[in-house]
Amino acid sequence: MKNTLAGRKSLIAMVVLAFLYSIPASLNFSAKAWSFPGHERYLHTYLDSPFLGNWTYMEKPMFPVFLNDSQLLVGQNWSVVCPLRANHSYHVYCYGEWIDWDSEPLTDYDIYVYDPFGATAGYHTESAGFPEHLGTTVDEAFLAPMYSGNYTFVLRNDPRESKGSQQATFMVIENVECNVWHEHFVRGKEGELPVLETSWAYEFVTESQHVEVLAKIPETLDMYEVRLYLMANPEEDMGSLLNDVPLAWELGLYGERDDMFGGYNLKSEEYRGVAYASCEFHGQDMFINFTSPYLGKSLYYLVFIGEAGSGTIDFAVKTEFGNACLEPSIIPGRVYPHNTTVVAYVSNSTDLKNVTLQFSTDGWKNATALGMEIVDNRTCRAVLPGQTAGTFVNYMVEADDILENVLVAYGNYSVKYSSMLNFSLIQETVYFGENITVRGHLTPPAESLPITVYFTSVNETRQTLCYTLSNGTFTATFKPETLGTWKTRTKFSEDEFRYESVSLELTVKVEEPPLWVKYSFYIGGGIGAIAIIGGIIYWKKLRG
Repeated sequence: MKNTLAGRKSLIAMVVLAFLYSIPASLNFSAKAWSFPGHERYLHTYLDSPFLGNWTYMEKPMFPVFLNDSQLLVGQNWSVVCPLRANHSYHVYCYGEWIDWDSEPLTDYDIYVYDPFGATAGYHTESAGFPEHLGTTVDEAFLAPMYSGNYTFVLRNDPRESKGSQQATFMVIENVECNVWHEHFVRGKEGELPVLETSWAYEFVTESQHVEVLAKIPETLDMYEVRLYLMANPEEDMGSLLNDVPLAWELGLYGERDDMFGGYNLKSEEYRGVAYASCEFHGQDMFINFTSPYLGKSLYYLVFIGEAGSGTIDFAVKTEFGNACLEPSIIPGRVYPHNTTVVAYVSNSTDLKNVTLQFSTDGWKNATALGMEIVDNRTCRAVLPGQTAGTFVNYMVEADDILENVLVAYGNYSVKYSSMLNFSLIQETVYFGENITVRGHLTPPAESLPITVYFTSVNETRQTLCYTLSNGTFTATFKPETLGTWKTRTKFSEDEFRYESVSLELTVKVEEPPLWVKYSFYIGGGIGAIAIIGGIIYWKKLRG
């Protein structure tokens, strides 16, 4: 079978375009069980045509292709041909009654994908009853074509594993990312009749219950409507999941409705969806605001229908609201006098459009505005001018993102000199009962600045406070009450003009004094007594 397909794939690219419009109209037919509203103009099915056999041509990727029971017999193929655009993202899947998770499934449909040149772009051969993963790889939910042109999806009822021919729906539709602007070309009706670009559909997936659709319409175009259809929510048992992405509730693809779900429709008349907006004149922008009652992942279809004229619209699906914010990327630390200062922020969820920074050095009595540079779409950066020591700078960043959110962030910093503490011990060893004395110097100098001096032993920490003289020098003393090793350091806790600083740590030993020092009082007293007695004896001798 693979050799047969390989031989046929080289012919596909040559015959597809030749047969799109040349097959006799008598071979056209529509699905008997279900039909999609408006599909008949752009969905063409052919039987027993040369080279391709049974196949369906989809002029634009947004229609379900219905296969009846027994329509694709065991051992036979059915091809679906559809134009896709390179580097766009398409949700392609095939499901229906043939999907069977039980132990004895009947039907096994395999799917082979060929690019516009007839080369194999993928093949998917899950076991009977299992849905095929039709992403670019089996781990990806979406197909991203490498080339623009007609892609051919060959559905094969595998004769080796299949024992039946059950109903199936093959679906392909472009998936668009939320919170990003996209472009779409629309052409209005001609002579009251729609043309190929009059109506179009996209899908998107979100866990946000609140959804907004923004559409910017050019002056050359009058839109009939923009519509929103809720097509799946697996947590509500509407639709299913494949590769963690919801698949549309199948009946809803054919216009059926269940409460808020389904009703997919590209015609101007009939069901308009759960939310919609319309133009009153050329160039009028449109806005949809919808809140779903359902939690979890929801799948939506977004439908555009033109009225008159033509042009390219810009549209975005907005699902980020309160979570959109500016997060700091570069925050000013210590800023020194006359140095410029860099401030940078990053948008956490959306691209930025323009950003302004305002700063004030007098408590917002006056302010200066600066334009911020936007780097890699989400990072904004500004360089603030240098200031004198003692200046406190407040700043505010205000950004407009591409979804028309206004993001605001605040910050501040001080401009000060760097300070430095140097100090030394008068003695590195002192005797118990004596003071530890330190002398130091603070730079830049100033009078009456508080310096905290710490003295730490194994079991305790003591501190004393002293103040600088006008030249920045200071002296502190401490009488330890225990023997052993003490460590000492000094700290300046900053002021309006200087940042804080901490000195290195020095070590001093507190020892027992030697005997001659310890008993110096008594020794000195004894010597004095002896001297007095000797003096008396000497005096008496002189008198005698």
